[in-house]
Amino acid sequence: MKYHEDTQTLHVGTLSPHAYFVPFRAEQRVSDERADSELFELLNGEWDFDYYESVFDLPENFTDRSEDPPKGSIAVPSNWQLKGYDKPQYTNVRYPIPFDPPYVPDENPVGLYRRKYAYHADGLKRHLVFEGVDSCLYLYVNGNFVGYSQVSHCISEFDVTAFLKEGENEIACAVLKYCDGTYLEDQDKWRMSGIFRDVYMLSRAEGGVEDYTVTTKISADEKTAVVSVKVKTEQGCSAVIYAPNGDKIAEGDTDGAGIFSADVKDPQLWNAENPVLYRLEIFCAGEVISENVGIREISIEDGVVKINHTPIKFRGVNRHDSYPDTGFYAPVEKMKKDLELMKSLNVNAVRTSHYPNAPEFYQLCDKMGFYVVDEADIETHGCADVYNTFEWKDYNGIALIAGDKRFEKAIADRHERLVKRDINRPSVVIWSLGNESGYGDNFRKSAKFVRSLDSTRPVHYESRQKLDDGNDRDLDFVSVMYWDTDYVKFYPESEKEAYGRPLMLCEYCHAMGNGPGDLEDYWQEIYANANVCGGFVWEWCDHGIYTGKTDDGREKYFYGGDFGEVVHDGNFCMDGLVYPDRTLHTGAMEMKNVYRPIRASKNDGGFTFENKLAFTHISSENGWECRYVVRRDTKIICEGKISIDIKPMCAQTADIALPEMADGHITVDFDYYKNGENVGFDQIELCNVKREHIPNKNGCTLTENSREYIVSSDNMTVSVSKRSGMISQIEKNGVKLLEKPARLNMFRAPTDNDITAKNDWFKVYLDKAKIKLYSLSAEENCRENKTVKITAELSLGYAVYEPMARVKLTYEFFGGEFSLSAEVDIHEKLKFLPRFGVRFFTAKQLDGIEYAGYGENESYIDKHRSCKFGRYVSDVHSQHEDYIRPQENGSHFGTEYVKIFSSSAQLEVLSDMDFSFNFSPYTQEALTNAKHNWELEEGESNVLCVDYKMSGVGSNSCGPELKEKYRLSEKHFAFTFFIR
Repeated sequence: MKYHEDTQTLHVGTLSPHAYFVPFRAEQRVSDERADSELFELLNGEWDFDYYESVFDLPENFTDRSEDPPKGSIAVPSNWQLKGYDKPQYTNVRYPIPFDPPYVPDENPVGLYRRKYAYHADGLKRHLVFEGVDSCLYLYVNGNFVGYSQVSHCISEFDVTAFLKEGENEIACAVLKYCDGTYLEDQDKWRMSGIFRDVYMLSRAEGGVEDYTVTTKISADEKTAVVSVKVKTEQGCSAVIYAPNGDKIAEGDTDGAGIFSADVKDPQLWNAENPVLYRLEIFCAGEVISENVGIREISIEDGVVKINHTPIKFRGVNRHDSYPDTGFYAPVEKMKKDLELMKSLNVNAVRTSHYPNAPEFYQLCDKMGFYVVDEADIETHGCADVYNTFEWKDYNGIALIAGDKRFEKAIADRHERLVKRDINRPSVVIWSLGNESGYGDNFRKSAKFVRSLDSTRPVHYESRQKLDDGNDRDLDFVSVMYWDTDYVKFYPESEKEAYGRPLMLCEYCHAMGNGPGDLEDYWQEIYANANVCGGFVWEWCDHGIYTGKTDDGREKYFYGGDFGEVVHDGNFCMDGLVYPDRTLHTGAMEMKNVYRPIRASKNDGGFTFENKLAFTHISSENGWECRYVVRRDTKIICEGKISIDIKPMCAQTADIALPEMADGHITVDFDYYKNGENVGFDQIELCNVKREHIPNKNGCTLTENSREYIVSSDNMTVSVSKRSGMISQIEKNGVKLLEKPARLNMFRAPTDNDITAKNDWFKVYLDKAKIKLYSLSAEENCRENKTVKITAELSLGYAVYEPMARVKLTYEFFGGEFSLSAEVDIHEKLKFLPRFGVRFFTAKQLDGIEYAGYGENESYIDKHRSCKFGRYVSDVHSQHEDYIRPQENGSHFGTEYVKIFSSSAQLEVLSDMDFSFNFSPYTQEALTNAKHNWELEEGESNVLCVDYKMSGVGSNSCGPELKEKYRLSEKHFAFTFFIR
């Protein structure tokens, strides 16, 4: 057991890498289900298992069951850390072991897997296939060493025929947690080990197909195509091609070079919108191999990415093989659910971050229609920290291994295994050399090597940081992560090394927690720039590990550090569009509507509808429908349908009968449906006449005591504290509506995207701001009908620094309602505030809510594309978005009024200007201090925050800073709320 620290010995006893396939017997009826093949024997299930803390702890005769009987068992596939052995570790960038290549720690845990296998000689060879093992394996059959292999996310295949005996056999597999390949597998993910993908035995005929490659070529006019298959075998083969409708359209034998080609007239071309597939069957040595074939081409012309000669935009996401209960094991039904959800969210592309996904994932993508950026199992991100061990120099150190000759062979090997396994998948349109490993000669050579293996697809790689003077002209894309929208807007001028290449945002809009808040901004620029081929949101899912339920039934998900890891990156693995159980974040709903296939806009003659799809004719005949609703002040005044007929990437104008628009807030909603399923919407504001609220002036009286001013009228009593100048109680018909006094509020529970801004907020103690009251006065009969005015001058501060804000508060009481007006001056050195407004700590019985604003999802100034302006009725618990790491949530942007109520009381806030609010059973202090949602405890009151403004959420957890236009950075502002 010496190979795991030898960078020049990567595989021993393995078969050469080849295209993924499972043969059937020639006389069998083939199907898409490999389990139907009589030549396929799945070895998943319970295996005997022993865990050792170190490779040195393995017994000397560990393959001998009589000397070392198994002590336990484990499910295969699985990660042993999820089965009670060792603990999961989450780290993003940093290596979990000392950087000492090619060596790994002596305390290198080993999982010893063993099982019986019954063999009866039938003239067929036996190939034992491991689809994924982390990090490497030593294989033994009947005590004999068969071979060694590494590369966690690629297939290792062994011909074990010579090691088998008639009857019962013993298979033993020693899996090591670390090997020299660990230095190339530093991806942002949980670090877990074991046999985590399917294991099976293939029965193979002597002289059968060893490998094959399918290519398609389309004529310029797309009236003909050529489908070719080149087969590697020791004998001749025959092939048959079937059309999508099942008709046989070609058959014949391979020529002397092992090639069979067929002309296809009027081909039906494969694309993600219409993933039509032909079927190829290859007959050889008593076997038949069935392959789905998509006729398609990808090209780059003048910096524009095209599929089948048509410009394309990738509306993508990044995806790991990751599930809260099965870890790295991705059963087909779970992968299919992921892809079905993506389809429902208008996603058309997936980047397999940052390794090849399970083989069947690509077959699903072929059938369901996704463009795949297929990525090699390479990331050396930890080199950045290694290079800057004691003092930061620069980020180029990420390329330490990119030019290290010791790893040249391993990098090429991983690229070869990527390409050869997936070369026949039509869904794979781009090869990606890996992720965040810097650039150097190892990758330059390997880029050329990939082209030699497959010249039909372009080559992508993001990490262009270098420690040498070479260039990256071998790559077909300029690929960036998290650059701002100005870079996208002005590309290629914004990139000095563009060289006519298209731009890909391989990661953008970091979806961590409450976010992302800048999706629409990016797509305004992506659609406007032909040289930008699209982007892939980071990322698909939160990588929480399910650990059971609390006593009160709440599900518990762990993130980095929860297992006691010393080196970890906290909740940075909770950065997805969906929760671990695949419940949608509001960010996923935001993405769905930004990715919508139709976009509407107002023009002088009516409305323009743009078809953003590249190959789909959107029409009523094809199952598409456009419904509209016109509302005045949230009330429906007319509705109907528009007959749509829009060719791909074209537009249509239409008009609808609209009401007179002299007053009110008038909107029109266009909802788009495909076969009855809503695929997105547009809401266009047609009129929004400035509101002017005129309060009722029913008269009121003023009294006072040593602590409060008290204003009474219409069975309502409002108390204002002489200590703080704030409302201390509102009482209606004897019911007290507040549990404690209201407060001015500048803070929010930091979102994950407040990662940098929150440091400034905590530095000045924004979360602890206290009032200093300078003056307070009351004036009675200041208007007709005995109105009362109370004026307070105060500041907000805590310690060390000057006050953060100076405020003049004015209350004016009219009878059954009152106004709260504020004139605010913010300290000039405060960069921006998360919010400014008033917090009301309301009685628990007030748990219902009605509002007119953007809902019903949470909405922010930069994150409301999944929301419509309207009237909504809900309750306080439904307003809470349950992020696994608690944070600011549930706000509503563009609000005209909000009313909270119970069966016996209500409190309403409205304004002449739009405002934001949120209503929560949790205080912002509780949300700030809790590390997990299952640790949250409700307060003694519900909390209604009414804000002049709330800053946007952005995507700064791993992206650009929040745009200035979305910040509350004003230094002087004023607002008025009416309360009744």
